[in-house]
Amino acid sequence: MEQTYTLKQLAQGGRPIRIGFFLIPDFPLMTFAAALDSLRQGNRLAKKRAFEWLVLSADGGHVKSSSGLGFDADAAIGRAPRCDIVILCAGINYADAYDTTMFAWLRRIYSEGCILGAVSTAVFFLAKAGLLEGRRCAVHWESLASFRNEFPNCLATDDIFAIDGRFLTSSGGTVTLDMMLYLIGAVEGRELASQISDQFNHPRIRRQDDVQRMAPEDRFGIRNAKLAFVVRRMEATLGDPVEIAELADSVALSLRQLERMFNATLGKSPSKFYIDLRMGRARELLVDTELSIAEIAEICGYESASHFGRFYRRLFDESPAATRRAERRKDLLVSPPASIDA
Repeated sequence: MEQTYTLKQLAQGGRPIRIGFFLIPDFPLMTFAAALDSLRQGNRLAKKRAFEWLVLSADGGHVKSSSGLGFDADAAIGRAPRCDIVILCAGINYADAYDTTMFAWLRRIYSEGCILGAVSTAVFFLAKAGLLEGRRCAVHWESLASFRNEFPNCLATDDIFAIDGRFLTSSGGTVTLDMMLYLIGAVEGRELASQISDQFNHPRIRRQDDVQRMAPEDRFGIRNAKLAFVVRRMEATLGDPVEIAELADSVALSLRQLERMFNATLGKSPSKFYIDLRMGRARELLVDTELSIAEIAEICGYESASHFGRFYRRLFDESPAATRRAERRKDLLVSPPASIDA
């Protein structure tokens, strides 16, 4: 077995750190750009070639992002030169690219000492390869329920990014910049990471345990601390709903006081707001995952698919299955615009 390196040991190597970006079709352009450009900026500010990088694809060919912009790969994964770090980038249609050869390659390079990173839904590939059991990993809030359902032995978290041994996982989007700044800081020092952050007008390098989503105060225009606390608790218990009276007790309010507060600020009762949160989550899962309707019902706190279906139809005036069929028809009609490849 070849030498295994940690980020700390890579920092002492005295040579450029080679990072391979494995692009999976329909990868999100923002996440790739955040990861790659942080390295370019690091080299510029450090006034040396601290990092070098290459683009990898499954077959060594061209890969298109979800926006239609594409990149030519430098190598196929099976013929790629040894990398210190390999970061996988994947988007919504990640499961279309599942491949046993790819999973075998991931297991091999990990056994050879490679540090593995995953951005957005690419965490599914590491889990599918059997590499994340018992490991802490960050998963985008939209995919968290389906990931936990498919990989119950992985320690999935809604932290913005996670570091566990030789695994770095980002929940995606702008968070990837924070993960890369952590990586750069671990290898080249926090001062360089801070300089890169300043160059990108990124005023604060977020910690791993920062939240992914906007706070209720910002998302719903809430100014009352007790109301914000109740809404946070509702969002955290969609799968195991709490009685409204218990929520009122938790902030030392009567049930009537809480109801008045909800109606005055959010325009609906606590019960209606709670149901809307659960139904909104259910609709996201129907559109964006392959979970069965029964599984979605359980995730959203309903005792059966039929019970869930009645509530869903009452709110959206169509069945859960009809929603899923309609969204799939839309997907077939929508394709990325023509573009000039990068």
